[in-house]
Amino acid sequence: MNIAQYERSERVFSSTGQYGLTSDNAKFFAYPVQHEGLCFSAHLVKQDGVFEKAWAIYAEAFTGLERRSRREQTLVMRHPRYRFSAIMHEGSAVGVMAWWKLPGFCFVEHFAISSAERSGGFGRRAIKLLQSHVACPIVVDVEPFGTEQNAARRVAFYTRLGFVYSGRSVTLPAYEGKPTAPSNLMAWGLALNGAGRERVLEMIEREVYGLHVAAVPFPSAV
Repeated sequence: MNIAQYERSERVFSSTGQYGLTSDNAKFFAYPVQHEGLCFSAHLVKQDGVFEKAWAIYAEAFTGLERRSRREQTLVMRHPRYRFSAIMHEGSAVGVMAWWKLPGFCFVEHFAISSAERSGGFGRRAIKLLQSHVACPIVVDVEPFGTEQNAARRVAFYTRLGFVYSGRSVTLPAYEGKPTAPSNLMAWGLALNGAGRERVLEMIEREVYGLHVAAVPFPSAV
């Protein structure tokens, strides 16, 4: 993870304002999104009670190799394309979603429901809310199918929601001080075959990890 670029960023967002945002990005980042009692909080920048609850869910759900350190998270939250949201229900945080609004698609980097709330259907409802909100293709990162029982369950979960699994594994850049590991991409509304997968991967590497200088044309939606 190239975090130096975020140390130079001056585009820090409030939870209610539109500082430095286009109208489209203001809608994506600065305001809560809700439907049928479930809500994505506005982009969390203040380390208040909601942030602490979201961070606790994030730290519980992902191993140290799979997530950012708190320092990295604090820096990346300044990025103009990144949103770190608590998933709220009846005033309580039941999950967390870390997502990127990239050119042509939304990339969900981390998504988890609290272990105490996983039987409530919040995961399915959260993804459906995201699908209706972003109005563009969505890409998620999962462990390769067959590596463990939880990986198989996650692939099945996204498949039921209309995502298509790319059978070829990819390796995303590692977080600070951590090793790389193979993963697979799944997409909703977007082809991930051949060149399309490579373009999506290069877009994620460039925008999320600061790699690749050349512009990458976006693959056609399906």
